[in-house]
Amino acid sequence: MEDRDGGSGTDMPGLSRRAVLAGAACGLARPASAAPSAGAAPAAGFGPLGRPSWSADSLQAAAAAKGLLYGCEVPFHRFDTSPPYRQAVARECGLLVCGTEMKMEEVLPAPGRTDFARGDAILRFARANGQRMRGHTLVWHAALPPWVGPLLARANAVQAEDFMRRWIETVAGHYRGQIVAWDVVNEIFGNESDPDRGGGLRDSPWLAAIGPGYVDLAFRILRETDPAAAGTWNEDAVEQGAPWMEAKRTKVLRRLSAMRARGVPIKRFGLQSHLTSTVPIDQGQLRRFLAEIGAMGLGIEITEFDIDDRAFPSDVPTRDRMVADFARRYLDVVLAEPATLDIVSWDIYDPDTWLNDHPFRKRPDGLPQRALPLDARFQRKPVWHAMQRAFREAPDHAAARDKLRRA
Repeated sequence: MEDRDGGSGTDMPGLSRRAVLAGAACGLARPASAAPSAGAAPAAGFGPLGRPSWSADSLQAAAAAKGLLYGCEVPFHRFDTSPPYRQAVARECGLLVCGTEMKMEEVLPAPGRTDFARGDAILRFARANGQRMRGHTLVWHAALPPWVGPLLARANAVQAEDFMRRWIETVAGHYRGQIVAWDVVNEIFGNESDPDRGGGLRDSPWLAAIGPGYVDLAFRILRETDPAAAGTWNEDAVEQGAPWMEAKRTKVLRRLSAMRARGVPIKRFGLQSHLTSTVPIDQGQLRRFLAEIGAMGLGIEITEFDIDDRAFPSDVPTRDRMVADFARRYLDVVLAEPATLDIVSWDIYDPDTWLNDHPFRKRPDGLPQRALPLDARFQRKPVWHAMQRAFREAPDHAAARDKLRRA
């Protein structure tokens, strides 16, 4: 594996803006096969799509009966070292997504160097098991290599646009024909404490370098590079009953409507769904929000589902029951919407949840969070059973979902 720290040497005293940008452009020079013409065969090297690996009693099997896909984020450190983890993912999932392995910080550690090794390994695993892949994420204010922030800060709008184009063509071109949907932009709206830079957009290197048009541009570049991949706007903190989340939902709907009116090739909206037990779920508000997105002709993806249980008691059986009930209250609304296509949990295995490492998400009693379908022994928990029942008891919108996938 290449040294991922080498990129910081790019921003060196004495290098002009033109030299740095030229070096970056050379580093992102499009391979001959990066963006083939429409109708070309998928990229080679990932293997044929194998027989489905999920079991008849899995979350994927229950979801598929209603025209849905269930899957999870796969962290490479666990995937690479744990056969039981790979077995669990193969058994339960029909859709996988990389956590960091397709982000710029991993793929483009330094100008002139690309590293697809870990993303490729997860994709080969998915294809061998008959699973689909989501792409995460093309344009984000975070997860940038250390040399990219200074480069964008020095660039004018034309140079920054060219850099974005080369980046998306590089990564989406490499995976052309293999990804069902890309998170084209991620967390572009700020939350309660973030400054509003106009229309809800958060401060970011892309906004500073290109202006508000960077969002539309990213979707257009993906469409040119991989027409078969659905372009998704992935956003956080739009699911629950806080007044500031309702205000954010209103801004999201306004921007989605404007993007559709401008002909931006956005196909889906993703709700991250990192649900927190400290905020209620307002089912009526959520139902209306989803229905308005669906009425625009957009698909809906639940992209990073988990339950932050820090408001629930320490007692494990009680906590597990409350997590399951909370998840069911959310999923009953989400799965009733015909535009909902995918449910992806952010990992599947409790010991890996990001919540245990986040300073504002840790439980006050110091106990590990029980946020995901499988426990530390890979056993199915009450939230797994709540999810399976929610899939089984959801309305059957398979025909509407199939139509949206083909749109």
